[in-house]
Amino acid sequence: MIILRMLFINEIGLRKDCQVRLSPDNNIISLRNELTDRTPVTDIRPFLLQNITPDWQSIIMEKIKNNYGLMSIRNRILIFSVLVTFIPSFGMGWILNSMIHTTITEKTEQKLLYSANIIEREIALWFKQRSYDLHVFSNSFIISENLGRHLSAKNNTDTDPSDPSVYSKNIATYLSSVQNQFDDYRRLVVLDNEGVIVAASETTEKDHPIQLPENTAEQIAAANSFKGDVYFDAENNSPLMLIGIPLFSERYDAYAGFLAAEVRLQGILPLLQTALFDTKNDLHICGSLINLHDGTHFLSTGHSTDFGSPEIITSGTAQLFDSPPQLQDFFNSHGTRVVGIATPLENPLWGLLITENHDDVFARVTRARNRNVLIICSFSLFIGLAAYLFARQIITPLRALTNGALQVANGNLNVTLPIQKNDELGFATKVFNEMVAELNLSHTKLEQLATTDALTQLANRKQIMISLSKHFEYYQRYTAEFSILMIDIDYFKRINDTYGHLAGDAVLLQMAKIFQETLRNVDMAGRYGGEEFLVILAETSGEKAQHTAERIRQAVEKHIFTFENCLIKVSISIGVARILEKEKNENSLVSRADQALYQAKENGRNQVVYIADAP
Repeated sequence: MIILRMLFINEIGLRKDCQVRLSPDNNIISLRNELTDRTPVTDIRPFLLQNITPDWQSIIMEKIKNNYGLMSIRNRILIFSVLVTFIPSFGMGWILNSMIHTTITEKTEQKLLYSANIIEREIALWFKQRSYDLHVFSNSFIISENLGRHLSAKNNTDTDPSDPSVYSKNIATYLSSVQNQFDDYRRLVVLDNEGVIVAASETTEKDHPIQLPENTAEQIAAANSFKGDVYFDAENNSPLMLIGIPLFSERYDAYAGFLAAEVRLQGILPLLQTALFDTKNDLHICGSLINLHDGTHFLSTGHSTDFGSPEIITSGTAQLFDSPPQLQDFFNSHGTRVVGIATPLENPLWGLLITENHDDVFARVTRARNRNVLIICSFSLFIGLAAYLFARQIITPLRALTNGALQVANGNLNVTLPIQKNDELGFATKVFNEMVAELNLSHTKLEQLATTDALTQLANRKQIMISLSKHFEYYQRYTAEFSILMIDIDYFKRINDTYGHLAGDAVLLQMAKIFQETLRNVDMAGRYGGEEFLVILAETSGEKAQHTAERIRQAVEKHIFTFENCLIKVSISIGVARILEKEKNENSLVSRADQALYQAKENGRNQVVYIADAP
């Protein structure tokens, strides 16, 4: 426990002793004072703030503000607003909850249909790219020339008696080099127009026969390419597909053969994953491709890359493709209840099945209800915040006035409180600002009196020495050269004795005006003491300072000083010194200027003396 013992001033100006007990967590335990028992403790609390450090002021002021608790104006407005908003909003939430199931179903259907459209478009582009690759490969001179010669040698129509296998090896070498650059192709094969392998890329299955589709001619006539049916790799059961294009030769009117590729369909899997990820970053969304010819389930985002035996979809799943694409509830081949859409693809004849776990979808109804409750609570909090802001319009000006009074008590007279409303509090704030402005003006005048010579209105000795110290510090940091003038009025005592002290004051005042007219804005003159003046010439070398001093001396010599009906002739002596690197402080600079002034007086006065810098 901490005990603060301090004095305060009561309403009639009597000083009273007060003891404040604070707990370790800065709670006010008790206030004890020497007033009568009829004086409430709260009456003395504002006086506690007069002699406490800012940290203790904030602690005690906070405790004073918190005394009202729930009965404060701000809290009562806040509680009423939240209750009025929360009750009808919560009832409305239960009504809206009945619509969530339908809304979730519609949104899920739209989401899956959108994913299906993207996947269908991406698959079409993927096959188009594979066909484009084959056309690029077939444009090679190696294929066209060697295939023509191979067929001519095989049919004994070429004048070159070379072995046809030579041309086949050339094609095979080219196909192997191409196939090694593309992971999507398991094998590249060149066939003659009867479907017999002419050459194939180097693989373990290079001699495995190729089965062309039955409608190869119809597909070539329609799209200048053909696609086979889905089949599976004998080694790892990964799905494959044969695609190809016709090859033409100048030696034949029709196409001379085919360039075909066994394509790994795993390349489509990233397209499925990307489309589903962009739609909803949810691991429970599964996309599957099904061969509608035999119902084989050959590719799915829900399976690992280690392919097992091909799965056959159930008859119920196959019937989904007979109806228009819409959200349906069914069991998949693993017996899991799902909701999804089934979309048939035209070329190739595949089926796209996108599903989502049934429990996950309708679990969103509960989450949506919780979100609805959260929204209602948030709305209530928003209304409460609005009520708080409304109450704050009353509390904030009062708090600002309190804090402003604390700052003024701490000596900050630059406080200006914003007038937020043109009401009673705004009027009180305006009066407070005017009061503080008057205090600040009075404070400024006091500071001016403390730093300005009352007679000459120049800087007094304290102020001119402070300025000289700042120039010295600036020189040490940035080596900004400056000089000073030590000025003394010649025979000033004689003036006082002859014409009186008022005449001496008039001479000092007129001398200050000469300084103000002669010096620059960056220079500063101050009354050093009696009839002595100190002038600081910023960014001025010794020679320039000497010229400035001479100009001042001549101005004083030419000036006719007047007092009442008396004309007074005045001259001055000036000692000049500039800052040196060896200076340890500003006092040594003043000492050198004073020595120069002393020499000017010894030499007969009314002159400027500048002692050159020692080497």
